[in-house]
Amino acid sequence: MARFLPRRRRGFTLIELLVVIAIIAILIGLLLPAVQKVREAAGRLKCANNLKQFGVAVHMYNDSNNKIPAGWVTTASVQPVPGWAWPTLLLPYLEQQNLFANLAPDLVTPGSPTVNVYTQAPLPLFRCPADIANPLNVVVQSAPGVAMSNYVCNREVFGPNASNTPTMMSIQNVSLLDGTSSTIFIGERDSVRNVGATLIRANNTTASFEGRPGRGINIKNPTPTTTGDCTRLGFNSLHINGCNFLLGDGAVRFINQSIAADQSADACALPAATGNFPLQNLIHPADGNPILGDF
Repeated sequence: MARFLPRRRRGFTLIELLVVIAIIAILIGLLLPAVQKVREAAGRLKCANNLKQFGVAVHMYNDSNNKIPAGWVTTASVQPVPGWAWPTLLLPYLEQQNLFANLAPDLVTPGSPTVNVYTQAPLPLFRCPADIANPLNVVVQSAPGVAMSNYVCNREVFGPNASNTPTMMSIQNVSLLDGTSSTIFIGERDSVRNVGATLIRANNTTASFEGRPGRGINIKNPTPTTTGDCTRLGFNSLHINGCNFLLGDGAVRFINQSIAADQSADACALPAATGNFPLQNLIHPADGNPILGDF
């Protein structure tokens, strides 16, 4: 009778195992950048959606009050520091009526905010998903006791002016001569490379509520936790190569950091320098300069 020998089971050799591991490592290396790009795209889209909601709220506020919300609530004789800022004014139009009622802001006199549990309330709508370095409940060092925000207004539109008196501008106002589609209303400010924005005009810096063009977008502040450098007033984000902006017509645009800006003046100037540069032109509501090319 024929003898049947048991079949030998052959396993992986060490070389084969190493080859498989190397292939898996290569595939993971190829996959990670794609995952990061998808995550960045999702974060940028969510950030744009936040700004879109601000746009709707600004227009609703304008329709109800016949003016754009003040960047910092002042009068000709009263400029409270700290003071209430534009995010507080928009709360009732962002489905935050209860928070607005609990804050009970004095917008007539106007009065100074009292730091409490309500000023510290974290609002996801005011945070960009790309800015993950600080959790929602961490307060800004320049304004302790106030919840953080990643969005700041264009003070040349929202006001107050350089004398800290209200501008009283409206969507339909003739002072918006350049048109709402060519004027920035709100832009981004990250809390890592710059001074993060807040719900109020803070004690020691207007960067808490406003943004200025300076010498460009995404310029790193060398001293982000202090107020000694006007770079703190710039627009910047943790997105790749640019920032999201809300224009006056409600459109949200991602503006590349390569956009031309005036290099002769920093962000300290208010109003910003009047040279014919696209970034400055988008900030000025009535400079009469056309926005040439795509931005």
